[in-house]
Amino acid sequence: MSLECYLNALYGSEPAGAYIELRGRRPTGGMGQVFYPVRDVATVASTIRRRGPATDVYLGVAPRCREQGTRAAVEHVHVLWADCDGDAAVEALRAFRPLPAIVVASGSGGNVHAYWPLFDPLCPDHAERANRRLAHALGADPRCADAARILRPPETCNHKGASPASVTLRRCEAEVFTPAEVVGRLPDPPEAAGELRDLPQRGASRPHVPGADPLLEIAPAVYVEVMTGERVGRDGKVRCPLPDHEDRTPSCAVYDDPERGWYCFGCGRGGSVYDLATALSGIGTRGEDFKRLQMWIAQRLLNTPVAA
Repeated sequence: MSLECYLNALYGSEPAGAYIELRGRRPTGGMGQVFYPVRDVATVASTIRRRGPATDVYLGVAPRCREQGTRAAVEHVHVLWADCDGDAAVEALRAFRPLPAIVVASGSGGNVHAYWPLFDPLCPDHAERANRRLAHALGADPRCADAARILRPPETCNHKGASPASVTLRRCEAEVFTPAEVVGRLPDPPEAAGELRDLPQRGASRPHVPGADPLLEIAPAVYVEVMTGERVGRDGKVRCPLPDHEDRTPSCAVYDDPERGWYCFGCGRGGSVYDLATALSGIGTRGEDFKRLQMWIAQRLLNTPVAA
């Protein structure tokens, strides 16, 4: 039943109506593509076991909301993953904490795929950002961080070499994580460091021009503590301050740099002082509302009104 456990971990509590994508090489060349109902794990497992010994089989790591294999067909991601390709990455994975709940030997040397199942699913943008952090920290393949990724499932064979090599499940534990537990302390790769371009919910923020807005110069730890009454931990985290997120563990990272602001790995929201103030006050950011929002922040953080 190990294959079924692996599949259930990948697709979590995804409701009926979604699909599992399965791909395989055709004898005549090219790749075939089949979609199965996401809750029909038994049929998917049976198909994998039947086809795996004879041809390369690949599985969509994230469920698809429609019968397509593109990123646009991914709405929820239930696991984080890393393709540890090479001895250095595999060795780094052994030392990494928390250990992945699932490890699959891919049948290519000592290479493995590592998975961390999540308490709650992420949207594709945030899953990819977390996967990129994992890849950077482990020296894993950054090209495999995309939400539409297909990987080899266990109980199949890798047919790239002169003879088929078994793809096996080395570890499969019933563990789940928050994104903060897995990647909360990891930096973004250098090409993305200091950027939140993959967090589209930052729309309330205004462009940061140093010196142009004193509110945007306030340290995130200061405004988070003052606005929420919660102290930021020594690890730079606090329980998510957003009123509609019941945070079981401190999942919100509070950064030193005001430009990076804050970001909750549990609910996937974050941004600047304005984003937090908007969420807590309910005041908008357009026209006269933005002046009201500035006043609301200034009265709490600067103890002085902002001139209209």
